[in-house]
Amino acid sequence: MATQQNSVKYKGFTLIEILIALLLSSVLLAGMISIFINFKQTYRVQDNLSRIQENGILALELMGRDIRMLGYWGCLKASTGDLYVDNSRLTLKAAYEVVTPIDACGETVNKSTAYYLDKTSTVSYTIVNNVLRRNTNNLNNDIVEGVEAMVFLYGVDTDADGSPNVYLPVSALVDFEKVVSIKVQLLVSSIEDNLLLKSTVFSFNGLVKTDRRLRRVYAATYMLRNRHI
Repeated sequence: MATQQNSVKYKGFTLIEILIALLLSSVLLAGMISIFINFKQTYRVQDNLSRIQENGILALELMGRDIRMLGYWGCLKASTGDLYVDNSRLTLKAAYEVVTPIDACGETVNKSTAYYLDKTSTVSYTIVNNVLRRNTNNLNNDIVEGVEAMVFLYGVDTDADGSPNVYLPVSALVDFEKVVSIKVQLLVSSIEDNLLLKSTVFSFNGLVKTDRRLRRVYAATYMLRNRHI
């Protein structure tokens, strides 16, 4: 009886097939990595834009509250010298905390009294290390980050009708007592860098920045409702 031998065939991938599979896998992996990087970059840009908008609006809101209070002294008459400005600082004086005045109601504010020198009666805004700082009687409070510069224009009432006729920078301002409104412009930048595709030059009021950060300018105008009432 003759024995019959069964032949077994082994099937597998050839070297060429393996190389093609590796190549296709690499292409797919590279595509997925590229999509992930692009998605992450888009998220970073959108997140920083949201933060810029939030910081800009918050900064203007906080400053606006104090600016609108300028010249308010409760039952006392308005006082001169309640506004001081330079190129980097805005100082406001008002009764930011309602307290009983030392002087009788109806009298003019006496700058030598404790009422005028109350710790909440003088507010100053500056920028320190790209952070908007609110100073109350030498007590510093950092309130909004990412603020690189601020510019003020002052609405001057030249015909005594209570409305601004012209807006001037501090360098052209002669009489602070004629200021009836203040326009605030803030340059707000992203905290993170490397958000733009390439380095970009951004210029704002003489300040020049060259990097890949996002920047926006926010502005608002506030009437000084309590002056000369």
